[in-house]
Amino acid sequence: MVASVERITPLAVVEVPLKLIKVSTRLRGTDEDKVTDLAESIEGIGLLHQITVSKHGEWFHLLDGMHRLEAFRKLGRDTIPASINQSDPLIEELIEVEANLVSAKLTSIDEARFIVRWEEILTSLGKKAIHGDNRWNRSGLTNEDLARTRGMSKRNYQYTKTIANLHPEVQDLLNETSFANNKTDLIALVKESDEVQMEVARLLITGKCNAFKRALELARCKIFAFNWDEEKARLREQIGKPYSVMKWNGDSSPLSRLCKLVSHQDECRVEKRSWGTFESPNSSQHPDHSAYFINYYSKEGDTIADVMAGRGTNLLVGAALGRKVVGYDLSSQNLEAVRSACLEHTEIAPVDLVLHNSDGVQLKEYEGQESIWDLVTFDPPYILNAENYGEDPRDLCKIKDLEEFNAKLEECLLNLKRLVKQSSFAEKRFHPIVIKVGSARRGENGLIDMATEVEIIARRIGLILHDKVINVLDSQWGMFNVSRCINNRYSVKIHETNLVFLKYS
Repeated sequence: MVASVERITPLAVVEVPLKLIKVSTRLRGTDEDKVTDLAESIEGIGLLHQITVSKHGEWFHLLDGMHRLEAFRKLGRDTIPASINQSDPLIEELIEVEANLVSAKLTSIDEARFIVRWEEILTSLGKKAIHGDNRWNRSGLTNEDLARTRGMSKRNYQYTKTIANLHPEVQDLLNETSFANNKTDLIALVKESDEVQMEVARLLITGKCNAFKRALELARCKIFAFNWDEEKARLREQIGKPYSVMKWNGDSSPLSRLCKLVSHQDECRVEKRSWGTFESPNSSQHPDHSAYFINYYSKEGDTIADVMAGRGTNLLVGAALGRKVVGYDLSSQNLEAVRSACLEHTEIAPVDLVLHNSDGVQLKEYEGQESIWDLVTFDPPYILNAENYGEDPRDLCKIKDLEEFNAKLEECLLNLKRLVKQSSFAEKRFHPIVIKVGSARRGENGLIDMATEVEIIARRIGLILHDKVINVLDSQWGMFNVSRCINNRYSVKIHETNLVFLKYS
């Protein structure tokens, strides 16, 4: 039921000093022309209707008569006739809420809470426009008016207010943390289910996650179970379009969510380079890119290997698609993150997940073995020290000499040739080594294409180039190279090359 200040019975009319009158709401706009007209009228015939105030200690809070008050101030008067009403609990609360809203110590969560309560009180007092009002009959303040009093745009005001829709317990849990001041993240969290909100809050307050986005990914994965049967059906459709040039987009699929559990971990992120305030992390292979080759060249139950796993896209995708997995990486943090994600979120058995914190070139753990893997797919570092993945001197990213790099890659391919199963073109049995490579420019030394270098090595050791697939890159970081490319008359590189090698008898 809508209440108004008119329901309160006046107790007295007195001359109140203007300096003791407080305008309890900062939302009462005034019309300067109206104030001027009133001032002229008051000066000529006096004040016909007194203002209304309520008394709080030595102060008087204005309930009605803003234009009349401003007219008296304009005339330089010291006092004004006022009807003093009994104190109204809603007015008392409104005063308290407004005092809190101007506090610089408010978190975004508290600000949203106070704004919502502020609007509720104004509605009860008949001071806020209600649904159904139009510009002809509107008597209360609109959202735009309210936003203006808070020094916000209407859009920002509405966004801020939505934070109050967070689960109450989540508000309480996060309100004592630094995350309570990040409006963008809190607004994003409002859109999630109560279960996801609670899990995000738990991860953040326990310190298991130090970043909001990371906590959100983990929470979604825990609350919304992966349906790998549906994902397999989606991915099988890609095989019906085996083009020589492919592009993979999107980051909201179950596979993408799974891979982000590792790639977005702070411990696994490595900065590639920076431009001012922009930082470019080392890129990860798109999960659908990985899934394409795994689906095309292997079946469920097969063993796939990635000998330079990095943040484990091939391993994670393989586990999700029902393959046995062998992985190598020089970073124990990467491997532990991959192991955890695989065992928690895919159906792979622990015995089928074999990870080696070891050198993926020498592959000493498989010395003397032959023809044991159905598919090898890996992504070696770019040549000539273009990327940095860690401090281990065995890492190919540390090699600055092209011949030394190629020698290491040849050693790796010789070992892989021994370990991958034999293919038969007549029987249409294919067990490839898929290697994704790029290129590098070296000024007067020209363009060094890794695809060419690897093809020469493969031919020398008896591997057959079976296919070549170009994948189109869609990276925001490419824009930083445009001016350099134009200056040197280069094209802007927007692709990488996947080389597919087979071992025949």
